[in-house]
Amino acid sequence: MKLFKYRIVNHILFWIFIYAFYTLPMILSYGLDYKSFVNVLYIPFDIITVYIIIEFLIPIYLFKKRNFIVFTAGIIMVVGINIFIQQFIKYNIQGLLGFWDPPRGKFVSEMFYALLINFMIVGIASALKLFSYSYNMQLKKSELEHKTVQSELGILRSQINPHFLFNVLNNIDALIFEDKDKASNAIFLLSKIMRYMLHESPHEKVKLDSEITYIKDYLELAKLSFEDSNFLEFKTSGSISGKQIPPLLFIPLIENAIKHCNKKSKLPGIQINFNTVNEFVELTTSNYIKPGNQKLPNNSTGTGIKNVEKRLKLIHGKNYIFEIKQDLDKFKVYLKVPLK
Repeated sequence: MKLFKYRIVNHILFWIFIYAFYTLPMILSYGLDYKSFVNVLYIPFDIITVYIIIEFLIPIYLFKKRNFIVFTAGIIMVVGINIFIQQFIKYNIQGLLGFWDPPRGKFVSEMFYALLINFMIVGIASALKLFSYSYNMQLKKSELEHKTVQSELGILRSQINPHFLFNVLNNIDALIFEDKDKASNAIFLLSKIMRYMLHESPHEKVKLDSEITYIKDYLELAKLSFEDSNFLEFKTSGSISGKQIPPLLFIPLIENAIKHCNKKSKLPGIQINFNTVNEFVELTTSNYIKPGNQKLPNNSTGTGIKNVEKRLKLIHGKNYIFEIKQDLDKFKVYLKVPLK
């Protein structure tokens, strides 16, 4: 309803402008008397002409790319009828109403002036109609692209690999008999992780410090799978306060490093570093690879590296750096993304 009212106001303002354009030259020539406002007789016919063109001919023939000859002929016919009516009013009705009886000029000059005025009005109205149509189409396209991106991101977020849950549950099961306090803490961390994934993953952006806390909790649970907790090294640097980041963007890379590391390697077998510099955050992971595994592994559920790359393109376009390298018996991943 608000949009409808807004359109009505725009249309009223347009016709006020057209009437002023008609009338001001008359006021300058004859002053403020009835002669100056005689053009009000023509406005209704101009309105009919314009709306036949912009609401009927343009949508049916131009927007739908139908017969252009019929479209052009339709405009000429509608404008021609309007000019005929206006000329009839000018030389007949005005006199009967007691209005100014204009001197009869040359037919060619009269017709040229009438055509010029009519095509000017129709041209301005048609240009505004085309601009409005183009703007609305672009707006709908942008909304559709946004909805598509959000839909794809939702699917990608929902594909976060939960395989670590099975390992964690097995570790908790073993800890219940070995160290009840440690098992209780593991259950608490697991509940925090699940709560975060449930509540934060639908959002477009989350606080970076919340994401780092989630990753720390995840790594604490992951350490249960290693004989020595020092096998996994995690460091952060730079200020993370007040920064925002897409949720669960880093976890597939961290998950890959943990899942496919060589647990028999020297300490630290896995290194994970976060660095916040200016308006960017950098993630670097490195892990010793299992013997004979010379290719960068991907998660069995297909989320892994391809998932991250697809999300990066959807969210940041080309404004990111994502590199994967193999250095002898190590895999290294570097990711740099902008912060907001």
